[in-house]
Amino acid sequence: MNQQNNSEKQFVQEQYEILLEESKQHNSVLVTHIGELSQSVISSLESCIEEQIKYLDIPKGSVKKIFFICVETLQNMLIHGHKNISSEQHIFFILKKNNDSVSVISANLTANDSINVLEKQINVINSFDDDKALKAYYLEHLENNTMSDKGGAGLGFITIGMKSGNKLKTNFKKINNEFSLFILKATISIIKETV
Repeated sequence: MNQQNNSEKQFVQEQYEILLEESKQHNSVLVTHIGELSQSVISSLESCIEEQIKYLDIPKGSVKKIFFICVETLQNMLIHGHKNISSEQHIFFILKKNNDSVSVISANLTANDSINVLEKQINVINSFDDDKALKAYYLEHLENNTMSDKGGAGLGFITIGMKSGNKLKTNFKKINNEFSLFILKATISIIKETV
């Protein structure tokens, strides 16, 4: 069993290194984290993110969206990211910027039998072409308040989709018979303010 834990950790590490290398080729990598998550780790990452994005030459509205999505993503991973049999939570987080957008890439373990539900949730969110329709879906979801066993009503992905204004991108990479790595990418377009 211990070998399985190592293989999960190693798999996550390898995927992180691949994505980080790809990100560095065409983007400025602003903040990265790999390892465990806790409220204190999230707090220090929030400070780091705030420090990095406040100096970017982008509109205030975009800065707020980026910060919100980063925090929501980290909290989502902490609460909903699966832990392996040793109660380890293997995750990574990359915040990167290119000329016209900022992307938040997150990855955490998910049980293989949860993939269909996750894909369905994201596909529904991505099916909305209109911001107002997505907001209506969010409000309807909030009203019906179907809580998950971990306390969330599945609103995290919806709010990330609403704030980013772009389609969410996902990738599931199978690690073993029990777990896959769930990679989520949210992109925020930066529209320069005209004077």
